Order: sequence, then C-alpha cells, then structure tokens
Amino acid sequence: MRRRPDVHAIADGLIALGEPLELRGDDPGAMRLHGPDGRLLVSIEDAVRVSVHGEIGRLLGAEFAERVKAPVWWVDVRAVADVPDAERVARRFADSLVHWLGGAVFPDGEHDGPALSWKAADGSDGTTENAAYQGGSVGR
Repeated sequence: MRRRPDVHAIADGLIALGEPLELRGDDPGAMRLHGPDGRLLVSIEDAVRVSVHGEIGRLLGAEFAERVKAPVWWVDVRAVADVPDAERVARRFADSLVHWLGGAVFPDGEHDGPALSWKAADGSDGTTENAAYQGGSVGR
C-alpha cells in the first residue's frame, strides 16, 4: 500500500457482504465495529506510515520484516477479548485489508496463549482498560 489505506471502505465492504456490523468512529482516530446488539467487537486504529525498514524488524521480528519492505502502513486491529465473535470479525477485516490492498497480517494464522486484547467495559462508553496488541495488518 503506497497510499494511506481506506479502512472505512474495507469495513463497508464487509457490511455489504452480509457481515452484521455497525461502523462507528470518524477519521482520524479509531474506527469501531459493533455487532447487531450494539456491543463493541473490534477497534481499528488510524493507519500509521512506517518508513524505516529497521522499525518493522524491531517491532515484529527479523523473520517477519523480511516479508515486507518499507515504507508500509501499520494498521492495528484489536478484538474485544470477552465477546465470542470479535476475534473472527477482526481477523476477517485484517485479511480483507491485505487481500484488497496488499501487505501481511501479523501474527500469522492461529496463535497460542491467551488473547492479547482488552476486555470490553461493562458500560457502552467503549473504555479499553488493559489494552494490548491483538493483531493487525502491515501493508506495502
């Protein structure tokens, strides 16, 4: 991806293909995908351009860095840990972003260990206590 990825277009595409989601959030800033019941499922951060190839290796490891070349666009995609469908929606979004715009998804495939995400707040204010990286896409 040479130009900034249009994450809204990818989310709109998922909705058009029948994914029961509601898109919330404005540019710039995090875009949020909510389920049909209004619960937050996925947060998609604004794309950040990474121009130095060494940063990719520092952040994701040398092996992964060999697969992509700078400059890239870094898009964090975070699934809410305590909502059953959230990880599937997050992965589908990341895979769609890479399919249409190029790049790679990190981490690849399934991963061991507990989900590295935040727990959804009891309220609907969207707070993200204990936030940590869940996954996302790195594009070229």
